[in-house]
Amino acid sequence: MGLTVRDALVYALENLEKVGFKKFRKQLHEIEVKENYRRIPRGKLEDKDWGDVADLIREYYKDVYGVEVTLQVLDKINERQVAEELQEDLQKVDRFVRLNELEESGCLAPKGRPMTLGLSDSGEMMCSVTLETFYPGYLHIEWKCRRETSTEVLSSQEVYRESPDGRSFSASSEVRISQDLLRCPESTVHLSWEHEYTSTKGQQTFSISDQDFLWRPVVDDIQTPQRLYHEIPAVLQCHISGYYPDAVAVKWFRKNNRNLELCEESDEVSLPKIRSSKNPDNTYSCTARLMMTPRLRNHQGAEYICRVEHPSLEEAIKKSSGGINLLAKPQLESIGKTLLEHMSIRFSLHLKTFYPKDIKVKWHHGEEDLREGVKRGTRHTETLTEREDSLFDVISECCLFAPSFGDPQYKAYVTWEHESMDGPETRMLCVRDLPWTPFVEDIFVLWLIDNERTRMMCRIYNFFPNKLTVSWYKKQDGAVSAVQDSEDITTEVSPPEMKNKTFGCTATLWFTPDAEKDEGSEFICRVEHPSLEHPIEKSTGPLHISRPGD
Repeated sequence: MGLTVRDALVYALENLEKVGFKKFRKQLHEIEVKENYRRIPRGKLEDKDWGDVADLIREYYKDVYGVEVTLQVLDKINERQVAEELQEDLQKVDRFVRLNELEESGCLAPKGRPMTLGLSDSGEMMCSVTLETFYPGYLHIEWKCRRETSTEVLSSQEVYRESPDGRSFSASSEVRISQDLLRCPESTVHLSWEHEYTSTKGQQTFSISDQDFLWRPVVDDIQTPQRLYHEIPAVLQCHISGYYPDAVAVKWFRKNNRNLELCEESDEVSLPKIRSSKNPDNTYSCTARLMMTPRLRNHQGAEYICRVEHPSLEEAIKKSSGGINLLAKPQLESIGKTLLEHMSIRFSLHLKTFYPKDIKVKWHHGEEDLREGVKRGTRHTETLTEREDSLFDVISECCLFAPSFGDPQYKAYVTWEHESMDGPETRMLCVRDLPWTPFVEDIFVLWLIDNERTRMMCRIYNFFPNKLTVSWYKKQDGAVSAVQDSEDITTEVSPPEMKNKTFGCTATLWFTPDAEKDEGSEFICRVEHPSLEHPIEKSTGPLHISRPGD
């Protein structure tokens, strides 16, 4: 008997997967049909198998139009491979009515290829379709764009070509569509054609929300700084690419304690305007940014969500930062120094406003790095305090043997380490870091009478440790020379005395002036101490020597 139209329809329906066959039955009920035809009721299609559905198609639409409806439905549900196989099977049907009629009349109905889409350098979308093997060579082609409540007829360009044997024609039709017509999800491009000699009508429809739309946005994961710090401005960003038209809308949300709130411009948050850039393939890309100044109390553990909307998306795309972890670097406020009894110094390291609370502090001496072979860290105590803003402060105290600082080469070190830091920080402590530097008073000069022994005194106090050096110099006729003890001059420094745990002494120079030699000369007291970068000098100024009886 050979292959029949019914056989070809049944074979095509059998080739559909279970889900595809279900979509076919649903779409078959919803498909628009020509005048004088009516849709197959939904109730008649439910639970029907391949043969039953093929019989209903032939019953309602006959063979010729039934095949056309079947092909339209297969196109709607994106089963183009099945449609092609159906067309191949129909070529084997000897008595297929539509083909016989065309051969007898000498007219051929156009066959439409699927619509193709492209993007132009000028920012427009190009839609084109090719209609093949029709005769005679004229078609009525119309493009329309529907959006919301309005419909716009589009201007198109057609190119007709005749086959080499002169028995048929083909036509290519192209239209360019502005982005403005595609910025809403309801935008639909509708193509219809009519061949008056065969009374054939055809149509194709494209919507930006179709599942096979090529230029949906690709949204990368949110990029966050490797570390986020309390009250330090930071930027979260999300890259979006490959979309068309240029119509993305981005919103940022913050989820904290299960509460979702929209991020808006505030003292803590800034949302720079999004600017799209064109890619080489004429799609668009942009980067959405959220600039914020996070604070522990409000933002610790919060999750930031970037929601991207586009007309091509049925649902918005969401990307999450995950819960953010805030840190705060310890700030060195000061290193206090206090003299204690028994010749020791208490050093107090004040580190403030850090988070989390775990912090390591080590005190050591001898070498800057606490390596193997170096004495273990010196004992110390720590006092940790939690602040109202959820940050922490710590005071680390260590007592060191004070006389060690009498050696200018002696150095002690304090090192602290915290999760928020790139690495440990160290501060060196030496005698010049101590606050107890010598205070040197002006030289007190008793009366100066020719050939009468007198003295000059310089009071020095508030120094520590007890490593003081005092030298006397004489300046005469512009030359400065060290004072050497002689019959006329002797020097001494009184034994040091402690007051308020620091040392003090008096430097004395005994002097028998000679009016002829010493008039206008000058004595200088120079004080040196390990805590001083430069010596301290005090001068008597030019001397005036009285003669007896003056």
